Amino acid sequence: MCKIDWKLAPDDAIVCYCKNVDKQTIVSAIKSGASSMEKIKQTTHACTGNRCKQLHPEGRCCHSDIAALLDIYGGIAEASCDCCSGE
Repeated sequence: MCKIDWKLAPDDAIVCYCKNVDKQTIVSAIKSGASSMEKIKQTTHACTGNRCKQLHPEGRCCHSDIAALLDIYGGIAEASCDCCSGE
């Protein structure tokens, strides 16, 4: 579950630690038409790694953070992701 208030987080806050993708990159992709988790993956490569538990400070996948950004900046509530299914 997402514990960061992404409305208040700075643009350079890291969202995806596996691929080092920040909030600004995700928000820009959403504003440019990336309206799903799959489109975010394709345009930013976020949520395409598989080392979340090792790299994220909270030992979790970034999909809930990306879903929160999709909801905030795109009005799209989506929370499915399979990037960590191999962990």
